[in-house]
Amino acid sequence: MRPCGFSRALALVVLAGCTGETSEEVVTPTPGIEIEYIAHASFLLRASDGTELLIDPYASRVWLGYDWPEGIEPDAVLITHPHYDHDAGRYREMPFPWGPDVTVIDMPGAYTVGDFRVTGVEGKHADPYGMEFGQLNTIMVVDAAGLRIAHLGDNGPLTPDMVTGLGRIDVLMMPADGEYHILSEESTRALLEAVQPSLVIPMHYRLGDLETEADAPSDLGGIDPWLAGLPGVQHVGGNITTLRAGEMAAVRSYLVFEHAPFVSKPSGS
Repeated sequence: MRPCGFSRALALVVLAGCTGETSEEVVTPTPGIEIEYIAHASFLLRASDGTELLIDPYASRVWLGYDWPEGIEPDAVLITHPHYDHDAGRYREMPFPWGPDVTVIDMPGAYTVGDFRVTGVEGKHADPYGMEFGQLNTIMVVDAAGLRIAHLGDNGPLTPDMVTGLGRIDVLMMPADGEYHILSEESTRALLEAVQPSLVIPMHYRLGDLETEADAPSDLGGIDPWLAGLPGVQHVGGNITTLRAGEMAAVRSYLVFEHAPFVSKPSGS
């Protein structure tokens, strides 16, 4: 359903000295991680060996105003915490394409899935939410192809132990919306200062073309006010891109995706 960019090779015609002869050299692109944004806080990560990790799938029309798409078949599902907009992979009775044999990672620890190394770092859900499950939140750190990506889930301010557990982070996926539903402006600044990511991918904000005032959470804002005034904002122009370790910018940038085109409103809305 989604194109994979890792198997394509580039053919270059190289001049062979002064003989006028030419030869063809096949150059394989540097391995990276393909990132596909689904919607809300859900991403599909694809390694060069084809392994796919799905992070924080959401339940259709529970708190959010749109449906989960069909046809996503990951090798493993990562769940940061037990809220319906993050842990729908736990509900086997729902019409998700993966079965009970698919690995589900939802606790701190070290795991290997294909080319991916996954580290769950013990965190804490942002106040005042999640009291019903002890504010459990596992920050998911994913390593592959020389890149280190962290997905915060709904984590609140970071403690020194959390920062140590994260280590070097190249790409940070973090809650970001104009209402500062999860992280306040002050907490956002402190978190970025502590982690120092090269690239920030905002998530967990209102998707205006999918949610109206009537069917969207009233305390979840859009992304534009959050981005206002930030330097280095880039728009993907779609929902898929490939990141490579050698292409990380020296100055922090913010990468904004469009949601997947196959995510839709409920019929009749």
